[in-house]
Amino acid sequence: MEPIAVRAAYATAEGLEQTAELSAIDLREVAWGAPVRVPPSYAGQRNYPGLFWSATNRDHVVYESRLELEWLWLADFDPTIVRLAAQPLRIVGRDGPRERVRYPDFLAVDADGRGLVVDVKPEAMLADPAVQASLAWTSRTMGDAGLAYAVWTGAPDVVLRNVRLLASVRRPGMVPEHAIRAAAEICPITGSSIGELEARLAATADVPPRAAIFAALWKSRLRCDMTHPLSTLTQVVPV
Repeated sequence: MEPIAVRAAYATAEGLEQTAELSAIDLREVAWGAPVRVPPSYAGQRNYPGLFWSATNRDHVVYESRLELEWLWLADFDPTIVRLAAQPLRIVGRDGPRERVRYPDFLAVDADGRGLVVDVKPEAMLADPAVQASLAWTSRTMGDAGLAYAVWTGAPDVVLRNVRLLASVRRPGMVPEHAIRAAAEICPITGSSIGELEARLAATADVPPRAAIFAALWKSRLRCDMTHPLSTLTQVVPV
């Protein structure tokens, strides 16, 4: 199958619209730019749009639904991601006899400048033939342009609850760097329960030990099994 010629439009940080072949866009300019579309908000709508404060961006990111908000929580927790962008692109191209216009939901960029374009869809919607065709076209166009693409349908509730709990200490300066470092350094290489680590830290800590542990987990200085509810019995190990 011949590659699909697709044009992309995006907005710079200054709000200037740029257009280019999808394969030629500057991902960093897109990621640090402005949304090309702001989700509408009106009385009676079924979705729940809003603004998410991202520790990764140190700024707000727009979302259009609760499922998109869940993706943002997990992406903000991902230590490999250095930038998140919502509604980053408008892509236009042919799909057989018809022209398609798509607005992918998110772009995530890592420290090496690699990007992942993400569409967030409820699992139930994937059975709709029209949705299948739209996402399949988007996947092909991204692949032809050399861009990674994924469709995200959700995560276990327990993982989301744990991430939101750790996020209570994610804002810069809330927990001093020396306290985060101490929590990671005092943890044995073989691991420790959160309760045991709290007791170790309590003797010398000048901030609440649990806050320091949670901040170390948020910043990936410590790690644990996020598929079970966090408690004092949760085992953590240094990274």
